[in-house]
Amino acid sequence: MTIKAVVFDAYGTLFDVYSIQALAEQFYPGQGAAISVMWRDKQIEYTRLITQSDPHQAGGSRYYLPFWELTRRSLEYTLDRLKLDRTGNVVADLMRQYAHLKPFPENLPVLESLKKAGFVTAILSNGSPEMLASAVGSAGMKDLLDHCISVDTIRLFKTSPESYGLVQKYMPFEKQEILFVSSNAWDALGATWFGFLTLWVNRQGLPFETIGPTPTYTGRDLQRVLEIAELK
Repeated sequence: MTIKAVVFDAYGTLFDVYSIQALAEQFYPGQGAAISVMWRDKQIEYTRLITQSDPHQAGGSRYYLPFWELTRRSLEYTLDRLKLDRTGNVVADLMRQYAHLKPFPENLPVLESLKKAGFVTAILSNGSPEMLASAVGSAGMKDLLDHCISVDTIRLFKTSPESYGLVQKYMPFEKQEILFVSSNAWDALGATWFGFLTLWVNRQGLPFETIGPTPTYTGRDLQRVLEIAELK
């Protein structure tokens, strides 16, 4: 089938979650890298814990917390784990920066090319609607995305099948007409299991997961999307 829509993960794919390291380093010299990595790992761990502990309740998990809240609590855990003082405005300042994460440099040209060529474009993210609105607006992507889909409506995080199923509620395409793009290997695998065509943006040169099928495509950055869409 011909690809008709390109759906992007947000955090790690369109927005650099590790760009927060620079500000963290200002607050805690020598600890910026450790904070950014542990913060991200704990954030994803909490989404999995919530979804796996109560995956089939009507209306979503009873343990659900919005991604913004999980992000804040993950930061608090990280600072406590590293035995760093989190009094004052440190948490608030880091969270404010997280709402406006830096996009990767090739993002806008890729999105512009897709829109010009007539592809439907969207985000599917664990992020809450308010988080996504801030990030998309700051990055200048608002007019380049047809849909900004949050799992908040189902109260279950990726990689639940229900989360990927949200995409087809917004666009009337077959799974094999949708290219799902993520820089998170676990997310690319979940989307592949669901039945989408997938692109794993492997920016760090990591190995493939040792379970499940490999993604349909791989690449080092979002320019690979244009090659797959035959725009480059």
